[in-house]
Amino acid sequence: MYSRRKVLGGLLSIGCIPRCACAEAGHFSCVISDEHLAATLGSDPMPFNFDINKDAYENGSGNKDFDRALAITLTKLSDSFGILPGFAFFHEGSEGANAFASRSRRLGRADGSVVFGKTLLNFLMRSRDNPELRVAAVCAHEFAHIMQFRLNLQDRLVGADRHVKRVELHADFMAGYFAGIRKKERPDFPAAVFALTQFTFGDTNYNDLDHHGTPDERGQAVVGGFQASHRDSKGLGDAIEEGIRFVSKI
Repeated sequence: MYSRRKVLGGLLSIGCIPRCACAEAGHFSCVISDEHLAATLGSDPMPFNFDINKDAYENGSGNKDFDRALAITLTKLSDSFGILPGFAFFHEGSEGANAFASRSRRLGRADGSVVFGKTLLNFLMRSRDNPELRVAAVCAHEFAHIMQFRLNLQDRLVGADRHVKRVELHADFMAGYFAGIRKKERPDFPAAVFALTQFTFGDTNYNDLDHHGTPDERGQAVVGGFQASHRDSKGLGDAIEEGIRFVSKI
């Protein structure tokens, strides 16, 4: 087990300028059913079309430049993980800041759906440093859940006690894997923002079935995934298996 000092040292080593993933697990669960998604989106869901060949984006955030950047990120995530889910923004209401992944095809894509709450978006975009990359970190985590669905990894990750912690930490690991890919593509890419985001949203609800992992555990999972792609140049399949081994030891 890494100490907090070691985790933060790992964040600094991947390019952090010191100054979060799901959001805090006590606030919401990342994976939802079709019925929950239907209740969340209502009867007329409005997907965000992230086709980067289009000049205009409907049902986005309302910020043209941000929506263009988000479309590029979501396209890269789809390519990196070998998936193509639907994506939509929604209004959380009284539930608090949320982002979800679902097997549901309600947004018109066979690989499932990712939905991102406007409250969570606004919260992350108020961050002082690299707010758009904090959004990307959450999207990477949720797209990793879609990849888990497609590859039927849940049974390998969920413990006998039915806690989801290893599922969530594996999604963090794969988010770090994506950050490593982006760092290779663009050496000045501030990959540590991904780890800091998930570190910030860790929790200590150890007895909760929905416990996602402590701040240290979430941060170290992202760092582990980053190292798998950036340092070790692992392909997707090898990184997935490395991530499973990694979280099984936590």
